[in-house]
Order: sequence, then structure tokens, then C-alpha cells
Amino acid sequence: MAEVSTRTYDWQDLADDTVTWATWLQWTGNGTTINGSTGFDDLVFTSSAKDFGVSRLFYALIDAQSVGAHTIKLLISDDNSSYTEVTPNSHTARYVKVKITVVNASVTAQLTSFDASFYFDPIVEIFDDLSISASGTTLPKARTYGSLTGISSSSAKNIQVVLTDETASAPVVTAFNMDTWGRVAVATTATVTLTGMPGITTDSLGNVVVA
Repeated sequence: MAEVSTRTYDWQDLADDTVTWATWLQWTGNGTTINGSTGFDDLVFTSSAKDFGVSRLFYALIDAQSVGAHTIKLLISDDNSSYTEVTPNSHTARYVKVKITVVNASVTAQLTSFDASFYFDPIVEIFDDLSISASGTTLPKARTYGSLTGISSSSAKNIQVVLTDETASAPVVTAFNMDTWGRVAVATTATVTLTGMPGITTDSLGNVVVA
């Protein structure tokens, strides 16, 4: 594939300006200001929709090759009609499109190729014999999460371990004694399994990668 930015001026702009054929050094005219215009817009490319079949939690890794710096966004929808633009991360949707914007500069913006891969499996961490205080304990996670999907736990039968702070960077769990009136928070030891989607970021080239 190869997508190239479209021009924003016409022949009349050249006639109205002081630019001559001698100063218009490229056939495209890009990079030369003619009648107040530099000639080309930024290139905006939107892919066709990817249909997952059902609305589901996913994340995408996207690599693009371009002439000019590029940024990447996702367009998500559940009806393939109304789309919402979002920053790449973990999202829930049935349909997704990739939107790539290449900045036009002295060289005409071009998108030469891109590759997008979509993933649905969460990442998992297990914390064996975790000491949980009555006021709650922040999980000592080693992975970077974009969103959390939940926890499971192994503890005494009267104890329920709950995710009381779902902040992806610092999730907190609290244990409750279910045999007491009003569900009282207690100190305990339990094995906790945390699941979630990985953190997503962009690299120095603008591509979407795992954090």
C-alpha cells in the first residue's frame, strides 16, 4: 500500500502568487508557499473495520512506516456506524478501525505500510501467601497494566479478598471476614491472582507497543 497527501491549492493559486516556474523546484510544489498555502495537508488514513464478532476487551499493537512523523489512534464501535476515537489502550468494542495521521512537512506526507495485530488474552500475576493488612494492601505487581479485569484468591473459607482500588498502576486488595456482622476488614494471608490487560504506549516513532 502507499498513501500520499492531497494538495490544497490549484493552478489559480500559482497564477495569483509571485512564485515562478523557476522557483517551483518540485512537480508536487510541496514545501513552497504559494498564495498563502504550503500545498498539502497532513495525510489522514483510516483502515477498514475489523469485526471481532462480539463486543470484547482487546488491545492492539500497531507498526507503521511513513515519510513524515505519524500518530496512531483507534476508532471503536459496537454497531459499525457510530465510531469513537480513542488513544490505543485496552478497550471494549466489536468493531475497530486504525487511524494514522502523517504530518506533512517539506517532503510530502506518505504512509507506505502498516501492520495491526489484535489481542484478547489477559496477563496474569500470582502473589503466593500475600500478607494483607486490615486497611488494605497494594499488590506488589511486576507487570504494567492498562486495565484490570479482576482478582481471584485462595484463603480461609470465611474470608473474601476484594479488589478495593482498581487503579491499574497501584491496585489494592482488602480481606473481609464474612462471618461477622457488616463484613469487617481483617488482616490475613492469602494467595491472590491478578488479571488484566497490558499497558500500551507509543515508541519514539509513534508506533503502538506494549509498555
